[in-house]
Amino acid sequence: MDRALIFVTLGFALMFFIAREGNRLTRERLFEIIIAIYTFSCCFARFYLPVLKGDPDSTGSFGNSLSVWPFYAMALLLIWIIVHHKQWRIRRPNLWLFFIFLGYTGYTLLNPNNLARRESFIEVFYLLSFAIFIYLFTNSFSVKSVVRGIYMGLAATVVLHFVLAICYPALGMETVVKIYDSEASTRSEERVGAVGTMGHPNVLGTYVSYYFAFFAACFVTAYKRYASAAFAGMAFIVIILSASRSALLASAVALVGIVVFYVYRRYKLLSFQSILKGIIPLGVFIALLLTGPLSFLFNDIDELDEMTTSRLMHYYCGYEIFQDHPLVGVGLNSHLAYLVENSSAVMFEQVFDAADIWQPEEFMFSNPIHNIWIILIVELGLIGFLPLLGFVIWYIATFKRRTRRSQNRYYNILNISGLGVICCWLVQGNSDWAPLTPQVLSLSLMFLALSLNSHYAAEVHPEFETVEASRRHLRAEQAESEIQDEESLNPQPA
Repeated sequence: MDRALIFVTLGFALMFFIAREGNRLTRERLFEIIIAIYTFSCCFARFYLPVLKGDPDSTGSFGNSLSVWPFYAMALLLIWIIVHHKQWRIRRPNLWLFFIFLGYTGYTLLNPNNLARRESFIEVFYLLSFAIFIYLFTNSFSVKSVVRGIYMGLAATVVLHFVLAICYPALGMETVVKIYDSEASTRSEERVGAVGTMGHPNVLGTYVSYYFAFFAACFVTAYKRYASAAFAGMAFIVIILSASRSALLASAVALVGIVVFYVYRRYKLLSFQSILKGIIPLGVFIALLLTGPLSFLFNDIDELDEMTTSRLMHYYCGYEIFQDHPLVGVGLNSHLAYLVENSSAVMFEQVFDAADIWQPEEFMFSNPIHNIWIILIVELGLIGFLPLLGFVIWYIATFKRRTRRSQNRYYNILNISGLGVICCWLVQGNSDWAPLTPQVLSLSLMFLALSLNSHYAAEVHPEFETVEASRRHLRAEQAESEIQDEESLNPQPA
């Protein structure tokens, strides 16, 4: 029933988008609608078809089934667009990325410590197919069509999530919890949270934090400013109703990052203007918000202690795995299988009994480690993890340079959204594994890939220049006008 309702919802969205265009439905508008429907489809956690299942007792952080995802169908449509509308005019793929991916694939599948190669293959195949999809995607559409389509799709997403979150938990209509996911979970009776279409409050909070950053990016670049502010506000309310504290903190940090790295990008990171006008006011506002209206999320001390205990024991499991294989790790998506197989070597009693810290071991051996960075370092080892960490540092360090090089507001929206994803990873990734779920990755990886596309950065759309370019143009016109006025008042002698 849940998957049938997903198709019905997507069908209604498609009819709405087409009816909204009316007689203005050109080919570019149709492309935007296609992008919008795909983007909207990403928010449904149950919108996939399992094909090959691995060990049901060891799912890992990514999952244990080779599945057909929405972008598979989208990729077939993109091939048709490239053939019929682009006449096979596509850019040459980046061979360096291909060899890097090939190296990581061999690195994890040939790893002698990997006890779950099928699960590793599932994740590798997903990442490879998604990379091909992004390559086809960027060759099919302009950056203008991409941003406009994503905006429409995420607008539909936030409206649906907002309505579902108001129904539950705000109005207590528990029947809507499992409407889009029959296996949805709302945590416990002590702290319930909205699950929307994602099946779990933490996954919903993570997903919403990404498109919250997108609408914030639209707002600061003055793209549909009032509508973007409304959608960002709705997204923030959904995050609150999901009761995901990590997503709330991640969104706050992403907002600070956007203000510091984009709004005040003319100044240095630790300059007087950035600190006094950006970091301090926004930090004070967030602190007042968390200690005032939103303090109820942090009042349950017993629950916080229990969650902290569970994470500390999980982190200890990661430490044990890392200690066994610090250089090459145990393979992608296989740390849980390794932990179950070597459970007898994890000495919980010796480490935690004296500290009065304890949680059932079943939780440790049936759930991935609640920290994506620990997961990556134990699965890839230092050899595979350090390049990924270097990429995150490089992305943040080069953000301003990418922004300065582009005179395209549409690209800057994608660039800022990618920064928001990185900020969320750095915060939420330290306490949860939701960022590594396939449904959430489909949005975060898309923002990162599009923000690093040099062809999108080079595109120019005069009707929507960046604010800086518009201001420079206005100043140049004013200067020219002043010179002409001066020459008219003081004519040169013949």
